[in-house]
Amino acid sequence: MDFFDSFPPPPPPPRPVRQRRRSWYQPDHVLPASVPGEALLIRTDDAAVWVGAIRVYPNGFEFALRAVRRELPDGSPRMGRPFPHHHPDPFRAEDRDTGLRLGVEYADGRRAATGDGLPYARAQMSEDPGTLRIIEHGGGGSDLRWDAQFWVSPLPPDGPVTLVGAWLDAGVGERRAELDGTAIRAAADRTVVLWPEDEYLDDERGTTRGVLIVESPDPPEPAEG
Repeated sequence: MDFFDSFPPPPPPPRPVRQRRRSWYQPDHVLPASVPGEALLIRTDDAAVWVGAIRVYPNGFEFALRAVRRELPDGSPRMGRPFPHHHPDPFRAEDRDTGLRLGVEYADGRRAATGDGLPYARAQMSEDPGTLRIIEHGGGGSDLRWDAQFWVSPLPPDGPVTLVGAWLDAGVGERRAELDGTAIRAAADRTVVLWPEDEYLDDERGTTRGVLIVESPDPPEPAEG
């Protein structure tokens, strides 16, 4: 017997655990339809946030985001991820609420936002397909630029889709812009289903692809007058 043959072979890897695909997952078996539309959500002398490149699926839509700063604040450490889960927001803000935040509101009042710090468990608990979710699918960039993709599910009703942004570290309070929710919803009819959807997902594939899920909170109570 050769030396190396005397070592037993390693045990086979465990079989992947299969979990049922949820209705709000971004589908892999569909080619999306594109929709014209973009928004310069934030623009100042020192910062900007652009949203565009909208792609629609039968159960939601995806858009690209670019966040840019002219320069880092004095004494600021190097940039981390602008939409982190466990550490401060863009450019290592000391307070999570002062970092870059992004929200979505549908015409029927449903809302979702990044940066609220809700744990994954709460976001994953709801099985209601009508619950509005915004999910960051990762990104990359430099000390002064961040590019990311966001997934929003479900599709909006007819009417405007309002984007809300705030970046207090950059001196920017709430800013709003609108996308055409009617056009986004209609574009779902132009998607191409390639083959039947797999009912299950392998555990290694993950469900959020890396970052953030925040479910819509209850709408704010109207101000007493």
